[in-house]
Amino acid sequence: MTHFESYFKDFTERYSNLLAKQDSSNLHLLLQEAIPTFNSTEKQLVASLHQLKARAYSLFAENKEMNRHFEAAVQLLDTSENWKLYLDWANLYLMQLRIFENDHEVKACFTNALSVVNRVNLTTLKKDVYATWAVRSIQHFCMLALAEKKELPVTYKTLDYSPLPLSVINNSQLGKEFYAHFFKNIALAIELRDAKFLEKLLKVISIDDATLLSNANLLNKFQQITNDIMDLRPEFAAEFNFLFSSSNRFKAFLPNFHLFISYLQTQNAGGLYYFFTAM
Repeated sequence: MTHFESYFKDFTERYSNLLAKQDSSNLHLLLQEAIPTFNSTEKQLVASLHQLKARAYSLFAENKEMNRHFEAAVQLLDTSENWKLYLDWANLYLMQLRIFENDHEVKACFTNALSVVNRVNLTTLKKDVYATWAVRSIQHFCMLALAEKKELPVTYKTLDYSPLPLSVINNSQLGKEFYAHFFKNIALAIELRDAKFLEKLLKVISIDDATLLSNANLLNKFQQITNDIMDLRPEFAAEFNFLFSSSNRFKAFLPNFHLFISYLQTQNAGGLYYFFTAM
């Protein structure tokens, strides 16, 4: 084990312990430690260290430091590998919706997230359908939230709507970023009250053709398909839970989606039924 590898192992252990204890004072001291020297083969590991520090700073909404560490991480990696960093970076801005309340701060979260994710060079993803979906999901979510005129971004036309194969659905190591952000697309279909688009999205993730082809109404199809995926993919469930718990923060930006979530929160079955019937 090299000197840097040893330091990184020790850093991650202390980092985890301090987070668990919610010891912000000592966590700040840890984050301020100088990064030891490293060799050229350890750039990936050093980038991971910067990413850890960036995530911690985001918890305190210390965005200047968060940005500094992400920029350092980006510089260490090949361009084709940067998209995951940009996704994490943009998503951390969105996660700050939990702590901000006024519309000006909420708008800044969407604006900053969009600015970061727009830095992804989609041509470097080549034919990685799931990576492309992950990037576009954040882009479209922010674009619609910030738009005065609510309409589906034209770039949705370029995406691949083929149903996910079981080889991806059942493999916990595949499509993580896809599942971590896909519900944002569903949120947009709900915001736009676009039943055809929602059905199109459900077909992508459904694991039960019988449900899709049944005579069940759209609400029942939505509930069955999304519940099935939440049971299989924790990333998808986590994304839903985040949007569910944060919808009050961005109700001025996505009012229809907020209304839908409020029906869920109050278990208003009638409201949900009429909401989907009117789509």
